[in-house]
Amino acid sequence: MEEQIALAVATALATKGAEAFGAGAREAIASLFRLVRDRFGAGTRESVVLDGAVEHPEEQWRQTALASALAEVMARDPQFATALKSEWHRLAGPSIIAAQGQVANHFSGTAEKVVQARDVRGDIVF
Repeated sequence: MEEQIALAVATALATKGAEAFGAGAREAIASLFRLVRDRFGAGTRESVVLDGAVEHPEEQWRQTALASALAEVMARDPQFATALKSEWHRLAGPSIIAAQGQVANHFSGTAEKVVQARDVRGDIVF
């Protein structure tokens, strides 16, 4: 579970995923970034990984490295893990609202496969 949250947070931070969450999310992403930045500190290995992921969002390996760094710190620091999970759930929670003509999907739970679609015309066979 913590690895999943770490990867989701890493991806959001690296890609500045505010657009994916709709209006008002920029401040939430900034708050999430500050939480991680404050915990990682300055000049640490983790802060270098964070900066690299933010500066080079197109490089998937950097997001993976950030997710690993987050998961490691979460495992060592339960208070940080709790704060990060809380902030992430506040950002990515079910309060996501789509503007006119846009789509907002929310899935919560566990499943082996999930399909979300919009404007399907014709038959779908799985």
